Amino acid sequence: MGTGAVLVAWAAVTLTALRPASLKQFPLSSYLIVGFTATQFVFPLIFTLLEGKELVYNLKLPYTVFLHSLLALGVLVFTHLLYRFLATAPRSLSAKRPSLLQRLGMFTAPSDLQIWLIGFIGLGAMFFSYFYMPSQGRETAGAGEKIIEALVPFTYAPYFIPFGRMYGQLTPPARNLVPRLVGFTVLLFILSLGTNSRGAFMLGFTSVGFTFALGLLLGLIKTRLFTLKNLAIALFVAWFLTGPMSDIGTAMVMVRNVRSDTPRSELVGLTWQVFQDKQAIHDFKTSNEVSSAWEAWDETYLDNIFLARFCNIKFNDINLLLGAEIGDNDPDVRQYSIDRFLTTFPKPVLDLLALDVDKDAVNAIAYGDFLYYKVTGSDEVFGARLTGHFAGTGMAAFGWWYLLILGVAMIPVYFLFDCFCIRRPLSGSSPTGQGRTYLLFSFCGLLSLTMVFQFLPMESVTGTANFLLRSWIQQVLLYLLLFHVTRRLSTMVALLSATAKPRRVLLST
Repeated sequence: MGTGAVLVAWAAVTLTALRPASLKQFPLSSYLIVGFTATQFVFPLIFTLLEGKELVYNLKLPYTVFLHSLLALGVLVFTHLLYRFLATAPRSLSAKRPSLLQRLGMFTAPSDLQIWLIGFIGLGAMFFSYFYMPSQGRETAGAGEKIIEALVPFTYAPYFIPFGRMYGQLTPPARNLVPRLVGFTVLLFILSLGTNSRGAFMLGFTSVGFTFALGLLLGLIKTRLFTLKNLAIALFVAWFLTGPMSDIGTAMVMVRNVRSDTPRSELVGLTWQVFQDKQAIHDFKTSNEVSSAWEAWDETYLDNIFLARFCNIKFNDINLLLGAEIGDNDPDVRQYSIDRFLTTFPKPVLDLLALDVDKDAVNAIAYGDFLYYKVTGSDEVFGARLTGHFAGTGMAAFGWWYLLILGVAMIPVYFLFDCFCIRRPLSGSSPTGQGRTYLLFSFCGLLSLTMVFQFLPMESVTGTANFLLRSWIQQVLLYLLLFHVTRRLSTMVALLSATAKPRRVLLST
């Protein structure tokens, strides 16, 4: 039944989101549906096969899991078709009436120097956030600290330089780009060991993979996939992910219980020391200690920790299991979901509306924590940050109405993601976009590509409010700020280089 659900899902997305017309006119919103189908259906089938497991390995409610996933996919496809029907003609880069984002420079291609500056600003923000910010990751962080945390995703900007054609960069990448990226990756890897974050290191590679896949789907990247060189690269990547990177991820988990009491500089050495002990890593994996310590919370599905980040449908299963024990339309879960929605607003707005919501207390508890507490009555789980899933939390809070909430919320989500791409007229076409055009992405949109691909599943259907009311606006404003700041800096660097050049010539003479 599970394999049949995968085939049905793939057929549905092939006939809708993967159609050339949908990809070319609404690329990012279509890619969101492709990402949901991949993470909830296709990847689990492939990765469990590679590990020699059945698709429904360790699932307690396999029929329910695939039923909810298929229904959610049906809602996504239907609302996307409705969105495409309601949408106006594809946005074009018009010389007469450019959009606000175009006038602000959202679709102006940054130079390679700008991108490197953006990347190092993000890397510096990551270093400061994890090593020197005591409130890192907490709701108690001040406005300045939150801005610094929001700059961290820009760390991965340099990895998009090879795809310059997609964001309008006409000059080819520099010849020494590869060694520069290798050096940058080494810095990022060392920093990720100190932060004890697997995602901090992997997001750069996944961003490259997602961008390459989208470029292939849109025909913007043309290459022969089946060559000996590509086969060798694929085999190396497979070995790297299933071997060294899997062990590094396991080592990070093994030392996680001491990271709060260990200085970040010492955590790097401790993680590396554990990584070298292959027997300890093997024993840790086979003993299932990688699973949660909470007795009723077993998230074991894939052995490879990194692959599990992209297709662990055990989260669907465990949340549906807890939700079934709680029952549909539970008033406590519904109130908690509403409170989480309200915490999207800044504290002054909550005070203005006279809403009595303690943001720190509400956000200190994850959706998985709350469901576990409702079932077991134990508040010791608070702060464990157990991962929720919108199917289980949705049923517990709203019953089957959660699908309607999901559908209504996704239409503006589709629109905002597609605002990151426009159509630009080819040479010889009129400036209003008549004639032949080509697709142009904002560099900000490419930076958001991992978020687009993994937008769903989220922990609750109310999680869309965070994207609509804060995340999208924050991403745009921060990118525009970094774009114009680095543009000024790169101009200053160019002037300094031009000024220094005559002096070097004179000294040489």
